[in-house]
Amino acid sequence: MYLQKIDKQTGAATFSFQTAKRSGTCCTGNSEICCSLFGWESGQMASTIGGRVVVFSALLTFLATSIAYAQIINVHVVAHTHDDVGWLKTVDQYYYGANQSIQDAGVQYILDTVVQALQDNPARKFIYVEQAFFTRWWNEQTDAKKQIVKDLVTNGQLEFINGGWCMNDEATTHYTAIIDQMTEGHDFIFNTFGVRPRIGWHIDPFGHSSAHAALFAKTGFDAFFFARMDYQDLALRNQTKGLELVWRGFKSYGQDADMFTHMIYDGYGTPDGFCFECGDPPIQDDPLLFNVNIQERAQLFAQQSMERASVFRTNNILVPFGSDFQFSNALLNFKNMDKLMAYLNANQATYKLNVFYSTPSIYIDMVNADGQSYPLKTDDFFPYADGPHSYWTGYFTSRAAIKGFVRSRTNLLHAVDQLFATIPSRQQVNFQQSLQQIQTLSQALGVAQHHDAVSGTEKQHVAYDYAERLQIGTDASNELVSSLIGTYINANGPNGAPTFVDCPYLNISQCGPTLAVTSGKAVAIAIYNPLGWNRVHTVKFPVTNAAKVFDSNGNPVPAQVTIDIDNVPNLVFEASVPALGFSTYFLEAGSSSDTTFSKPEVPEPDADTVVDSTYVTVTISGVTNRVTSIVNKVTGVSLTLDQNFQWYNASAGNNADDQASGAYIFRPNSTALFNITAMPAIAIVRGQIVQEIQQTFAPWLTQVIRLYNNSEFLHLETTVGPVPIDDGLGKEVISRYATGLNTGDYFYTDTNGLEMLQRKINYRPTWPLNVTEPISGNYYPLNTAAYIKDVAVDAQLTIVTDRSHGVGSVDNGELELMYQRRLLYDDSRGVGEALNESAPIRVFDYLAVTKASLSSRAQRTLAQFANYPLLYYFSPTDSAASWIKQYKTSFSPLVAPLPANVRLETLKTRPDGSVLLRLAHLYAVGDDAQLSQNVTVDLTSLFADRTPISVTELTLTANRPISELRRLTWNVENEQPYKPAVQDSAVNDFVINLAPMDIRTFSVRFQDSKK
Repeated sequence: MYLQKIDKQTGAATFSFQTAKRSGTCCTGNSEICCSLFGWESGQMASTIGGRVVVFSALLTFLATSIAYAQIINVHVVAHTHDDVGWLKTVDQYYYGANQSIQDAGVQYILDTVVQALQDNPARKFIYVEQAFFTRWWNEQTDAKKQIVKDLVTNGQLEFINGGWCMNDEATTHYTAIIDQMTEGHDFIFNTFGVRPRIGWHIDPFGHSSAHAALFAKTGFDAFFFARMDYQDLALRNQTKGLELVWRGFKSYGQDADMFTHMIYDGYGTPDGFCFECGDPPIQDDPLLFNVNIQERAQLFAQQSMERASVFRTNNILVPFGSDFQFSNALLNFKNMDKLMAYLNANQATYKLNVFYSTPSIYIDMVNADGQSYPLKTDDFFPYADGPHSYWTGYFTSRAAIKGFVRSRTNLLHAVDQLFATIPSRQQVNFQQSLQQIQTLSQALGVAQHHDAVSGTEKQHVAYDYAERLQIGTDASNELVSSLIGTYINANGPNGAPTFVDCPYLNISQCGPTLAVTSGKAVAIAIYNPLGWNRVHTVKFPVTNAAKVFDSNGNPVPAQVTIDIDNVPNLVFEASVPALGFSTYFLEAGSSSDTTFSKPEVPEPDADTVVDSTYVTVTISGVTNRVTSIVNKVTGVSLTLDQNFQWYNASAGNNADDQASGAYIFRPNSTALFNITAMPAIAIVRGQIVQEIQQTFAPWLTQVIRLYNNSEFLHLETTVGPVPIDDGLGKEVISRYATGLNTGDYFYTDTNGLEMLQRKINYRPTWPLNVTEPISGNYYPLNTAAYIKDVAVDAQLTIVTDRSHGVGSVDNGELELMYQRRLLYDDSRGVGEALNESAPIRVFDYLAVTKASLSSRAQRTLAQFANYPLLYYFSPTDSAASWIKQYKTSFSPLVAPLPANVRLETLKTRPDGSVLLRLAHLYAVGDDAQLSQNVTVDLTSLFADRTPISVTELTLTANRPISELRRLTWNVENEQPYKPAVQDSAVNDFVINLAPMDIRTFSVRFQDSKK
């Protein structure tokens, strides 16, 4: 049943309905007929029809009887709790109510008491978000209690909103991980209750990305609610009734993905004076008792409601009741709310309010039926500031170590999913146990996407807890990967499957299996490629002696030993790995004649040094020992620049404002930058495979610039930490690229790894910016890439990263990337401790100097390489020859690699044996003349050993057939309709068409062993 329209003169509401037996319309003036038609009883909610939950008949009764409808404000009271999946306490401590000295919070008690309170009064409603908590509670309930909860969901009293594993951060999350955690939650909700969330509810994240508007539209959401917006933007929108708007997140999607967006007035907490759990006065309405306050309390609530109504365009307002970990005493809250609402409704002629328990879904249906037009937004809500000197841009970088760990674990999760989905025979593995091993990492990653996890805004002990959970998931997944690779290698063979191990410290040149290669001992290295393209990549492993390298066929492979900046010998060679498959390489003990040794050499002082590879030339200044120019030999682009590491002095507060720099907020003490050193120490390593520029800026900061002979891009390895603070100064460490490009003060950043957004120094597209913080106010989140370009000379500098950072530009032709933060003060936003993380980090980035007109090819491809690196697994062997005689040494499940603009986003086996398949178009509209075109993938010729027998397209989070999706449509002020290239459905069931930036989701059933 759907609310179609409301006649403001008569108050009649018209609904459309459809059942298996009849369809038609009915009006609230005939609400009894409607009720009898559907078999409803008075006050009872109808069942779910067509995927939507219908409106309470109690609300229909109000609309039917309120002739003066236009003069009445509908107050939608939304009872809720916001339950952080870790922040000041760990996720377990929050659930059980442990460690109450830090924060009084216990989620299990919230759910216990809410369920009981909803049973007590069928008019009450409640919304819930975080499935990481709800699933824990659900698994502890009796069958009888579970049935009660199912009934509450069915009748609309308990509604799941957003529905992800957590309420994820929007600045530092990658779109792949966002989709994964939302799917994890939506899967549980649909399989358990048969319902699908309709609303995006991100009330606490610290700024909002346009990618989320686009992804939520793909999910099937009808609206997006949040509660944080820049204070200057907010002031203007309050004046122009712009708190509700239509957000067109991606140019590639056009109006098909328009998202109605609601900024909650005055935050997501209970209205001032009505937080009954916080000590505000209860509602006293018994005239036989002293201190009756119902009239004055009603007057206060009515006044607040009218203020709220004055900034919205319809006569519906949403009033949240609840906040962080509230409703642990649901009876206290509901009982007082019941009294207040009853009094206001009984005195409707006085207060002009109709107050009722509602949900965002009901609110949106009524607002949509009003038919208003709304302003259009096409940019994002970054950066967010809640005051002139309080820009929440620090968390873009905070806790860089966990940001990198989360990103690399996402790669591992997708790799193990792929291996399990393409295994030659499932009979060779324990199906249920394997799914559980994968889920351990999947759910740990789901928790880690929380807006106080990967964001780096949690307490230190909570950060340790997140890391431990990820490591437990890593161990479970690596155990399964080892088993799966062994199964592939020994598929149906007579020999026992070999045992593989991983090297978790390979990034710091520690790997026991390769260091153990001596005379008579060898190691087999299974190299897995998680991308759907064939890949030639230069790899390196630590060794103690000279070694020989052999490929999968036993052929010798040229190799080079370099002494790295840590003074560890590393064996370097090129590996060729098939799409979504593995190749085996072998290391055997060798002599000095088997490899080329390259040692660091200090260049002549005061003279420029030129380092030259097949595709690129880098010049190092003899005056500064820093990069001074880069030439791309392929495109002919030459770029002058100065790349330097510097730091901002973190503010402790000053005369202008006592705001300190902290986990959330980046506030430098001034615009001044401090050099780490006047001239870094430098050494050059030259060789046939790789050349290195090794720079030591300080004992705690080094950079290695690698020029591989098979790559036209620079590979940067930066090690930072522990950042010293013995001088009593907090430090925000950056890498600054000052170029000769005329950028017109523009720079570009990605939005969660998807489309690129144009930024301009000291500017906002939709409101006049008063510049109060010239550094932090020009910082934005970087998830995978940022660039600056000069169109006049067709030149561009692009940085592609392996984790999220803060990135900014404060001068024309300049780009700066923040690597690490170590601070001495709290920023007074709740975490209650300084961001004093001392662990060193090692970051791997790509630097590309290209033609601006062709830059997207480099950026999109390098982003895949940076975020989905090769994975390595090791097994001891006697020799390459003996291994090759026994085992299969390479494998790819694909008939052919995917097109260059297509990513196999998800290949995941589900408990029913079906496979969840996502395909993504990597390019946006206008990115590239050729690669931004539509592309098709034929599933019948995709996999070598299995044939699809059924394909069903689903919404993004896989909880609804796309054919059933019906989203609300909205009127846009001064609309100029724009639709990009047509996003067709599949040409047939098995040929998939992808338009630019498209992500399409399918449930596929395969017949194994294709002949």
